[in-house]
Amino acid sequence: MTVKEIGLCWIVVKDIKAAVKYYQEVVGLKLAEFNEEYGWAEMEGHDGGSRLGIAQENPQENVKAGQNAVITFTVDNLEKVKTSMLKKGAKCVGDVMEVPGHVKMQTVVDSDGNSFQICELLHHSCCHC
Repeated sequence: MTVKEIGLCWIVVKDIKAAVKYYQEVVGLKLAEFNEEYGWAEMEGHDGGSRLGIAQENPQENVKAGQNAVITFTVDNLEKVKTSMLKKGAKCVGDVMEVPGHVKMQTVVDSDGNSFQICELLHHSCCHC
């Protein structure tokens, strides 16, 4: 099996409308799709790319809010984005971690306990240079 890309990561939340608002206003994603009947939304960056699926918690699923994989959002300037997010009510866990010459990361927790990271890449990944 060959994996071509990670096309979608998804999380489970207690209140899908509040989660969509959080990921729009605090994280800065845009809403790409919303189906309230099925308890599903998809968010994406303003340049497109992989999507974040948001599922409404329901009794038929074993996955509960806050029991999901960590998702990363790549940003140009981690410190600037972190400051902006804190002003909007984000909760950061720990300090910025840095792998010198590779990446800076900050873990953030949303209102349902889902962890995600904002990351700033510190290297140029072009294999032609």
